[in-house]
Amino acid sequence: MKYKGYIGKILKVDLTERKVESIPLSEKLAEDFIGGGGISAKIISEMLLTEMKPLDESNPLVFMTGPLTGTIIPWSGRHCVASISPLTDFWGESYAGGTWGKELKKAGFDGIIVTGKADRPVYLKIMNQIVTIEDATALKGKDTYETDALLRKCCDEKAKVAAIGVAGENLIRFASIIHEGPAARTAARCGVGAVMGSKNLKAIVVKGQGDIELAKKERLVKSIKDALPELVTNTEHRLRKARSVFSMFIDDGRPGVNNWRDGELEGFKESLLEEIETHVRETKPYLCAGCRTGCVESNVSAGERQTVWEVIAPLGSQCGITDMKCVRKAYEICNRHGIDSISAGGTISFAMECFEEGIITEKDTDGLKLTFGNGDAMLSMLEKICKKDAFGAVLAEGTRKAARLIGPTAEKFAMEVKGLEVPAHDPRAYNFFALTYATDNRGAHHISVLNPRVEGSDLIDLKPLRFVADGAAAIVVRRQNYSNILNSLLLCMFCEVAFAQYYTPTEFQGLTAKEITNWFNLATGLEKDFKSLMHAGEKMFNLKHLVNLKRGLDPTSDSLPERFITIKRKHGPASEHIPQIKEMVEDYYHHRGWENSGKIKAEKLEELGLVEL
Repeated sequence: MKYKGYIGKILKVDLTERKVESIPLSEKLAEDFIGGGGISAKIISEMLLTEMKPLDESNPLVFMTGPLTGTIIPWSGRHCVASISPLTDFWGESYAGGTWGKELKKAGFDGIIVTGKADRPVYLKIMNQIVTIEDATALKGKDTYETDALLRKCCDEKAKVAAIGVAGENLIRFASIIHEGPAARTAARCGVGAVMGSKNLKAIVVKGQGDIELAKKERLVKSIKDALPELVTNTEHRLRKARSVFSMFIDDGRPGVNNWRDGELEGFKESLLEEIETHVRETKPYLCAGCRTGCVESNVSAGERQTVWEVIAPLGSQCGITDMKCVRKAYEICNRHGIDSISAGGTISFAMECFEEGIITEKDTDGLKLTFGNGDAMLSMLEKICKKDAFGAVLAEGTRKAARLIGPTAEKFAMEVKGLEVPAHDPRAYNFFALTYATDNRGAHHISVLNPRVEGSDLIDLKPLRFVADGAAAIVVRRQNYSNILNSLLLCMFCEVAFAQYYTPTEFQGLTAKEITNWFNLATGLEKDFKSLMHAGEKMFNLKHLVNLKRGLDPTSDSLPERFITIKRKHGPASEHIPQIKEMVEDYYHHRGWENSGKIKAEKLEELGLVEL
């Protein structure tokens, strides 16, 4: 591999045959798909089998870093985990921060491809390019915190661990992969933990001492120094930033209330802001590898991750709960057992509405009065889901499949897109949220429209245009393509969301694609401009769409639950808005170069170099 930033090797593991081999990461693959989600998509697209089910042993599970992962570049402590999702049956990708990805590269690999199924629980041990498949029978049933501690004790205290909990072992369709134990850097979405569990793979332990070479280090160091402002580290500054972010979320009309049925939950904002003040004053920021700024979503107390927005809303307001101690306990359950808090909240709030509508009763829920606001019942059902206990086994299938099992009267209360539960930002609040949820390859996902901040619509304040349909498609397409670039490099979304960075001054706007393109070239020695990177981002997005088409996707999947397009929120700035989703999706297909059927036009495939795929 002539390009720097890459190690140049991918580890291929067949658990059925107990075979490991190192394969080269080709320069062509790096040029076309960069890394992270891009290279993962190329690998998985070539390994797809007709009629393959997500929990079949032939479904590949790919862990992939990017060329910037683990380097001196700020916000580079991330890696991708990708597979065919057992929750949606379509393309699935998830991202985690922390230090695991950096350690994998130091251990001698850019990524790992796992296929097959071990005949008993195992873990993968990677120590400076020495790879072994070890027995994990003694770890069966252990939570992720225990697993992390036990594996570091027996392997190396400084090793980094990616593990599943009982949710992954039990093949819960929205199980997650937890990295670094209680620090809980989580590959949360799309059920990648269930795929790991289906392979009898309990954990992957990595430790390395290798270096990550950079092409033009001195120039890169100077460019980073020039781009970053002087940091502000005092507590009151962090508190102002955190209050501003979370107040904005609520005042903007974003959190779901009672399964998105209602628009306001009395006392929720006050409870949330008290929780945020506790985070800032009594805990400390956790900095992922390479991070210098911290973010409002990453705090630890005695090494344990504290609540984030994507649990506070889904397992809080969405379930009618304002008690932050209860939400904190729910988050601990999610992280110990390894389960996605967004899907967990979506599934339980769905069940709560079914209960209040009389579709399910205490007879179904084992005596639990599963009403909105009942925190004890929420916590009990969360445990039951993770352990597939009684009615928990129904909800363990995810909202879409659970609704079908319960019966047709329940389906209208299932708030999901393509099977993926809606995250904690109401699509009625902004048209670009609505269109993003409808068209993302994973389903409803909230961080796939990042702004390059270079020209044209990038520089427009979208707030005055939040309810305007005209032009939304062009903005979403551009930002989805750019997000694919960041997710291949790999850089954290907070690199360009400066308002959520703890230590940067208020006037700092974040990185633009100009800095990122320059850093990529200086790190790797490649010579790409922003236009060629955007072409690569478009290629990645369309390749993932091709994977979905091969798995039976049709245009009816590119929409929103009926509630969001027929019922108004009735509170806040978006109280009267209904997204014009049909009109926007049609315009989106036009901007994508797709047919009305969702198929990619021949000329677009030719332009992107995807004809053979």
